[in-house]
Amino acid sequence: MLNQRYPWVLSLMILASWPGLTQAEATSAGSEVRLSTIEYPPLFQSTRIPGKGYGVASDLTQAAFEAVNIRVKFDYIPMARAVDSVIAEHHPANLGSINWFIKDRKDQSVKVVNLFNIGFKLFYKKVRFPKGLDYERLNDLKTLQIGNVRGSSTTPVVNKAGLNIRWISTLEQNFKMLNADRIDLAVSGETAGWTLIKSLYPDTSYQFEAAKKPIHQVPIGLVFHRSERNLIERFSQGIDIILQNGTYMKIVHRYYGDEVLDEHFLTQNIRERQSLLNEEPNPLWTTQ
Repeated sequence: MLNQRYPWVLSLMILASWPGLTQAEATSAGSEVRLSTIEYPPLFQSTRIPGKGYGVASDLTQAAFEAVNIRVKFDYIPMARAVDSVIAEHHPANLGSINWFIKDRKDQSVKVVNLFNIGFKLFYKKVRFPKGLDYERLNDLKTLQIGNVRGSSTTPVVNKAGLNIRWISTLEQNFKMLNADRIDLAVSGETAGWTLIKSLYPDTSYQFEAAKKPIHQVPIGLVFHRSERNLIERFSQGIDIILQNGTYMKIVHRYYGDEVLDEHFLTQNIRERQSLLNEEPNPLWTTQ
């Protein structure tokens, strides 16, 4: 009842419980932070989705920072530059995936606070594979031409399998080439892929399909430069607040409904924080 009637009291309690912050830091007004990210609907995007927001990851990030009185601005840059923007401290953090940093062997310089997981799948046109896309191992697909976004977290996976990859600059271009039959398959996050297909081809989206098996699972979160200790603490406080007051789940439901509420969607840190904050775990957050 406390979090429903007096959300401001809850916020102050969580802020006060975190070490390393003075009262002035915890209650300061007018703070603003600029973060880097990429255009990748419906995770992060610069244009508003009617009835929703600017992407589920962007909205969760903004809500967490707003809970601790920090405004957020996003700079949208190509995925290949996302890592360097943090390593060079042009931005204090990047909204994306720690896997981008691991791939470039620069993860020792950063610290991540994850938000959720996404699964990457292979998309295809039904006319090209009328019986569906059936394979045992990824390297069974070596003879096919596969489109993938340059800098994608799936890069080590597809390279290890020795796949014939055509590297493309944007996800939109990837699906346009798939639609034009210039590639056989397109790699994409499942929700992002379907969102883009329905946006680009609303009358013919039924012509597309995604393989049942994900080729990779990737955590989405805020990747900070390790020197940003105070900002990491503030963001973590905000995550606690939006988990406790229900904002986290409201945002997730706004984009996905109940379809992603399984053991694969929630990252370990979110499960741990929810368990600590709730004496009685919500069944939506637990696996059977």
